[in-house]
Amino acid sequence: MFNFLAKFDVQKWSSGVERACTIILYEGDSLNNSKALNSKSRKYVILARLVNGEHLSYQRLSDDYFVSRSSIANDIAFIKRLLAKDNVSLEFDNSGTFIGGNEEEKQKIIKRVVTTIFESSHNSSVLALFVNPILITQIHTTLVGKVHDLGLEVPENYLNDIIVSTTVLVSRGREGKHVTPINASALSRLLQNLDKYPVVYELLESVEEYGIYHFSQDELRYLSYVVLGSGLRFFMQDGTIPASFEKKIHTLIEVVSERINLDLTKDTRLEDDLTLHLYQMVLRLQADTPVINPLLSDIKKNYPGLFGIVWYALVDFATENHLTISDDEISFVTIHFQAAIERSKKRRRILFVCLNGIGTSALLSAQMRQILPDVSLIQIVSRDALSKQDLSDVALIISTIPLPKQPIPVAKISPMLTADDMKQIMNKYIDVVMQKPSASSLKNPSVTNVLNTIQGDVYFATVESQEDAVNYLLSTATWPTEEIRDEYKKSVLQREELQTTYLGNGFAIPHGDPSLLEASHVSVLFPEKPIKWGKNKADVIIMLMVSKNDKHSMEPIMDLIMQGINNKDWFISKMTEVG
Repeated sequence: MFNFLAKFDVQKWSSGVERACTIILYEGDSLNNSKALNSKSRKYVILARLVNGEHLSYQRLSDDYFVSRSSIANDIAFIKRLLAKDNVSLEFDNSGTFIGGNEEEKQKIIKRVVTTIFESSHNSSVLALFVNPILITQIHTTLVGKVHDLGLEVPENYLNDIIVSTTVLVSRGREGKHVTPINASALSRLLQNLDKYPVVYELLESVEEYGIYHFSQDELRYLSYVVLGSGLRFFMQDGTIPASFEKKIHTLIEVVSERINLDLTKDTRLEDDLTLHLYQMVLRLQADTPVINPLLSDIKKNYPGLFGIVWYALVDFATENHLTISDDEISFVTIHFQAAIERSKKRRRILFVCLNGIGTSALLSAQMRQILPDVSLIQIVSRDALSKQDLSDVALIISTIPLPKQPIPVAKISPMLTADDMKQIMNKYIDVVMQKPSASSLKNPSVTNVLNTIQGDVYFATVESQEDAVNYLLSTATWPTEEIRDEYKKSVLQREELQTTYLGNGFAIPHGDPSLLEASHVSVLFPEKPIKWGKNKADVIIMLMVSKNDKHSMEPIMDLIMQGINNKDWFISKMTEVG
């Protein structure tokens, strides 16, 4: 991330920054600068003003930036989407639009903007609207140097997160905007006495030693959560994670295993990695500081069903532990589960068919091992022996001779193994290992079966609120008694209070306590107009009434939903067909 800083001369940058910062003022002749703003920069300038506590009307913004009210409306829509990622909303009063919430929420927004700008490696002037670039350089140099002095090997992404969080806190603190005291939970009382963790304290104290900023005790505690939430194993090597928490992680793995129909409970690496990651996540959430995953959209696209399953399981985890978990956090946990799934796959062989002598075959095989992964098992066989081979665990056949048609892919190469042959082998291998299983090979019901299941349970209706939508969808199912239905509704709404089930792109996936259900039922509602769902607006509401006995059906359901989030037009078309 911080290679971005090396591309700029700090003095030149800071002078440009001062000019950029005058844009956020709205008095005097600085309005002339506003005429030169492009649409993208204007969005961030408005956001900076909102983060700094201004109440802004559409008309005032239209006058300030010499654009139409519709252009301002588009800017505000962009800002709303950005804020929604951290569960922060825009509010309105007689004086205009403003950001409600506390200082921690505003710092979350700034951190996301700063991190996004670093990831994209541009918009240095926009960055300066939120933090001082010289301050970033100072804190980066100080913390990196201290980590080196302490002999710690902290991954760059963890260290970058600490640097950005510290920069934002210091920048806001210098303006008199301070975080509020953290109320420690049972999971986080370990941070009450900072002197017990000298490595953490020394790291943060280095900022004070260089005269950059003097932290209050509340700010030190807040940043201690950030530090440990970004690398517990690096900064608190003797720290212990409560056994009760470890038990919760084991239960989480059991839940996901049941829903993907694959037992991952014996994968000790998954359990260890998840326990550490989620404990760090709890510390981050206690401090209300987010983590940002730049691969979020790719993970949702490449592993939609698994992301949905992990999201569904973590909603339960969040509800039990009174947490609000973002999509960024969920995507990191998804990576852990996907890695475990890959580890669980049976090792597949690669057969090498060659007419030449054993020595030549061994030489070619050794050359191929240089380009194939270590997990690849290359077995040399003759053409005659090939016909007697069990090919069920064979991923690829590589041959120097023509072969009759085979049920699996074949890479035909020359006996001399040229560079083009190497490329062909690699391309074939990548095609094999990266291809997704066909619907017919899945143990779970296919998306087509899910569509058949919800046939007749797709509704278009007028509802005015979240509770109206919940009532409507609950009325589409058959309940043993009104009392059970009311109890289930209560569990749905309680879940929403603790952790919104809004999943993105207008989709909300409300669900309640599965132990209250005797049979499963899925209903889809398209309201006449979008309704408020937490701090977002939803126009596709899917009620998942899935009983404990039907846990295995969750993966294809979530796969369908995630495909819909990625392609809403496709989803609406499919729902119209079965409605």
